[in-house]
Amino acid sequence: MYKITVAICCYKQKDWLHRCLRSLSSQTIPKNDFEVVIVNDDPCERLDYICDNFKDFINIRLINNEENLGLPKSLNKILSASLGKYFVRVDSDDYVSSDFLYMLSTFLDINLSASPRVSGEDTFYQGVACDYFKVGPTGEVLSRHSSEKEPVACGIMFTYESLCEIGFYDENFKMREGHDLLSRFNKSYKIYNLPVPLYKYRMHDNNRTNNTTEVKKYDKKLGVNI
Repeated sequence: MYKITVAICCYKQKDWLHRCLRSLSSQTIPKNDFEVVIVNDDPCERLDYICDNFKDFINIRLINNEENLGLPKSLNKILSASLGKYFVRVDSDDYVSSDFLYMLSTFLDINLSASPRVSGEDTFYQGVACDYFKVGPTGEVLSRHSSEKEPVACGIMFTYESLCEIGFYDENFKMREGHDLLSRFNKSYKIYNLPVPLYKYRMHDNNRTNNTTEVKKYDKKLGVNI
């Protein structure tokens, strides 16, 4: 068992994966406190050689999908295989600061409620999100963003039990799956927004959110005014 499961789904982003894993291998918490579980959602691509480079530095598991399942199904595969008390998603084209896992898990250790449900207690939380930088293809900082005002799907640490209770990711959301998860999570639990930019959100030509037609489609499904 581990304290934290870090989930990474990779589909046609192998060129960025090494940087992502390098940032996780530099975490300030002990190696045996966390696992990294990667789902390769491209049956035509092999990631074994990249993952093998990090086996001495992090506990890493690779799951190869036999067919392209999409992001929510792949994330649910990781959740089903998770051995962590806490769960956090890092996208394969992003990377994190060395204190990312330490600060988020320490916050939950201190502020976690005895019961999974909030029960009206304002000081108890089942999730914590950090601020983030948007960075360019070569890592140059473009802008800083608040996770409270501009939430994203990654860089949020949840308790595993709370995700079990809300039913993991809705596999009907091919896009905006993280926003749907947050919407359902917030109906029962509390997330604290840590105003420290520990996450690096990489902007490049192949970002999924560049597909504005699909984004608008699932925003409408979420009930977002567009």
